Amino acid sequence: MNDEDPCSDELSAAVAAFSRRGTVEPGLDVDGEALLQLRKACRILDGIRALRDIDRHHTLVVEGSFAALERTVQFYVVDRGLAETADLTNHEDTFEYGVQAGVFSEATKDELVALWQNYRNGTYYQQERATAEQAEAMLAYAECMHDHVPKLAGRAHDCIC
Repeated sequence: MNDEDPCSDELSAAVAAFSRRGTVEPGLDVDGEALLQLRKACRILDGIRALRDIDRHHTLVVEGSFAALERTVQFYVVDRGLAETADLTNHEDTFEYGVQAGVFSEATKDELVALWQNYRNGTYYQQERATAEQAEAMLAYAECMHDHVPKLAGRAHDCIC
């Protein structure tokens, strides 16, 4: 560490950790892009449920709910061969493919994009704060979609929630 670059040793260790294969999280050592996205959604939901259950970290629960929703939609889109994971680089693209795949309507996509943009702008760049009610509502929606989408794909058995 030096004065110009504080925590440089820690950054170097992080870069090194990402450059080698380590121990993969349980449930994620799978083949196939689609299944990996579904399982990532499962693990995210598991983590944010734990945070919700201790009634803390509302911001993380909201962020995680959006991430789980996005991974769940990615699972379906990739599973159906409409796109590859590399094509789904942001929320809007993922949600647009979700419309094309029949996961939800154009109106729902527009509502999700607006919610994400307004929430993100408010909590990241302004003085808004996530609330317990927002966290609970977003988690409930993410869980509902995560329950629905694998069934829609005929792959509910692949979910590890």
